[in-house]
Amino acid sequence: MLLDVHLECCDDNGEMLKQLADIGKPFNISIVPGLMLPEHEVFKNGVYRPGSFYNKNIIDSLKEIKDYPHITFGQQGFLHYCSDCHKTLDITKKRFKHDPWHENKCLYNNEKLAYDQFLFMKEGKKTIEKIIGVSPIIYCPPNHQYDENTKLSVIELGYEYLAIKGMINISPYTEEGLKILPERKIGSFGEIFYTHYDEIENKFDKCAKVIKSSKPLSEIKFKDSSVYSSLNEMLVTASKFARDKGLR
Repeated sequence: MLLDVHLECCDDNGEMLKQLADIGKPFNISIVPGLMLPEHEVFKNGVYRPGSFYNKNIIDSLKEIKDYPHITFGQQGFLHYCSDCHKTLDITKKRFKHDPWHENKCLYNNEKLAYDQFLFMKEGKKTIEKIIGVSPIIYCPPNHQYDENTKLSVIELGYEYLAIKGMINISPYTEEGLKILPERKIGSFGEIFYTHYDEIENKFDKCAKVIKSSKPLSEIKFKDSSVYSSLNEMLVTASKFARDKGLR
């Protein structure tokens, strides 16, 4: 069992990270590299609210706990958004035609991403290493949208694991040498779970319970890929289509 904390929408100064870390059992923190760059244009051109980057206290907390032997780090893309889909915002209705918070795979214009994703994944990894001083071992595609190029880039860039969304309860598995962690929303049945940072306060007991039962990534058993693995990937894509249709 393992919990992956997606570090988005940080609504405190890192206190909950410290509380989880002090439990003394394994969990992973998946960082959005671009949120460590307050000078980046995404905070000036309306992609993200000004001030929604990780504040100094969050950064300091990450630097402090990076040396905890039971804490691992993951990476969520680079900027965690698709520029093409972000342009579909209907200002009058204040909603997007397509949810733009993906980066590795776009269901509407994936040709550009197929070429670019290795480069932004590499840039994001370098950003985490430079600012936090730790190298991410899990790659978690933003919005859990990924393709074959993502998998190839994960291997080439030296991540040890790929975290995907678990639409059904399937065990961690290997695929052509790549270790894949199907993450389920906390509160579901499964082995690997994820939660967003701003959800922790209301789910702290559930998060703590998972962490107390967790074991290191090195002790997780991986099965061979199966028909259920392929089914899960199809369901991830189908759920994205359904979600976007509901936004219109």
